[in-house]
Amino acid sequence: MSEEVKTYILEYLKYLTRLLVQSNLYNEQHPQVKEAAAEAYKNIALIFKSTNTGEISLTIEQNKLMINGIPFIQTEKLPNTFLNLFKKTNCDTLTFKSSVTEREIIIFSRILSSKNSPDLFLKENSISNIKLEKSIYEKAGKNINKNEETKSTLLSLDKIKNKTFEESLKEIASKLTSDENEQNQIINALFSKFKQEVEDKVNKAISEIKKEKIKVENDYQRTEAVISNIANGVLTVDKDGNIIMANPEAQIITGKPLKEIAGKKIFDVTNIENQVLNIAKGLKTESDKPISPQIETKAKEDLSKTIKNSTAIIKNEEGKIVGTISLPTDIAKLREIDQLKNDFISTMTHELRSPLTSIKMALDLVSRENLSPDISNMINAAIRNSERLNSIISDILDFSKLQSGKMTFNLIDNDPIEIANEAIDSMKAWSKSKNIDLTLDKSATLPKIYCDKKRTEQILINLISNSLKFTATNGKITVSVYQKENDSNFVFFSVKDNGCGIKKEDLSKIFEKFVQALSGEKLGGTGLGLAITKAMVVMQGGNIYVESEYGKGSNFIFTIPVYKKSNESFKPKEEKTKSWWQKLFKI
Repeated sequence: MSEEVKTYILEYLKYLTRLLVQSNLYNEQHPQVKEAAAEAYKNIALIFKSTNTGEISLTIEQNKLMINGIPFIQTEKLPNTFLNLFKKTNCDTLTFKSSVTEREIIIFSRILSSKNSPDLFLKENSISNIKLEKSIYEKAGKNINKNEETKSTLLSLDKIKNKTFEESLKEIASKLTSDENEQNQIINALFSKFKQEVEDKVNKAISEIKKEKIKVENDYQRTEAVISNIANGVLTVDKDGNIIMANPEAQIITGKPLKEIAGKKIFDVTNIENQVLNIAKGLKTESDKPISPQIETKAKEDLSKTIKNSTAIIKNEEGKIVGTISLPTDIAKLREIDQLKNDFISTMTHELRSPLTSIKMALDLVSRENLSPDISNMINAAIRNSERLNSIISDILDFSKLQSGKMTFNLIDNDPIEIANEAIDSMKAWSKSKNIDLTLDKSATLPKIYCDKKRTEQILINLISNSLKFTATNGKITVSVYQKENDSNFVFFSVKDNGCGIKKEDLSKIFEKFVQALSGEKLGGTGLGLAITKAMVVMQGGNIYVESEYGKGSNFIFTIPVYKKSNESFKPKEEKTKSWWQKLFKI
């Protein structure tokens, strides 16, 4: 019982006692009676609310006041007026229901001055929410002989000894009350209590079993994941590291059959010159002690750094994984070569860009001289090819940065119209050379967007460049910048052309790397442009998609978030962090 509830009960007893005194001196309209009744009602209402119970029982038993069967205070500390209430009404329990009214409390307080019996008084005044109850062990005005009581109890025990649980409850309930409804209520309450306690004890008894079950399931999941993703071979060792079992795949990795390695130490049977061995220092798996996270590795220093792809799992006799044994294979070497290839491409593209820039600048200077038409055409062709080569190198560099996670974005607020204008200006020369009408369609007012200006211009340039490739001479390309009424969080950019369009079967893969949707003519490029474009849109918090009908042109649409103070914490999406074993095996 909380201290708060105890306070409410003490206040209720104080004002109920005061009401018992005042109501015998004054009529119910007297201010002191009304005040005492109001305070008593307020506090009993707080008791019901705090305890969330339907009844409050005040019982005098063994010189103590019990509240709902819980000892509360010694009777010697209670006012005599309150104790007289129990004596004069010949009861030991006073029960108030939660639906009791303030008027019922006022009328009840006059019970001490009534000449009628307590039951008749309650009935005549229609008080149904206050009950006076006598002890279940006594009959009014009679004492029970102790020997007879003991004899009666023994007879009851004999009666229930050979009965079912339900029949025994009925026998006990019949001793408590003769009212059949009350008997059923007692039986149902006891059944409910018994069921709850049995459930609690069962749950407590099997809690450890449940923990062990979860532990086994977790171990199984981990083991299954490791074996299915890393190796087919399985070695089993005992607590001292002696080999007990090895499946065929593990025998191939160790290079020896089971009959030769059984009973030997795991470190003794491996060819350390050609293999890498990782094994837990503590092989025992006592559940009541913390395990050591230390791993012992044996191999040449340079070999231990090599990626291990052909791997056998080492398990102890209890089925727990305690280590691995790995033999680097040609696959590992191929992956090393693949990494060398990526490093070479990155270095090569950087090294090519510097001389290419010098060549292009020299060609530009030469083109400004008075040259013959033939030489001028050759110089212009060389300039275009150098620009094309520079574009290819840029694509490869950007793709390399995306793969390595090194592409950075400087996200600030920018004007979307300004970005669109600058992108169009940089592509005007190409559009004029093909006599293609390149225009900007913009809304009157647009909010600023939260983006990297340079990267967003590059997105538009890539899309315009793509449209220029696939749009015939005298065609039309429209760049639009707008907002939708039902979406105020983004600004939309679109690049629409009346070119050859995209076949329906190619739409789903148009943004994949090394993909070009050709339309009968062979076009240059790496096939990385749209893949890079999509990555740069997504990493700025936007989305990109295409609408196209073959033979009628295409419309590439992408979104960029509107600038808000709250989105300054946004960071571009990075490649999902790999786990240690994915990094180790380059998966």
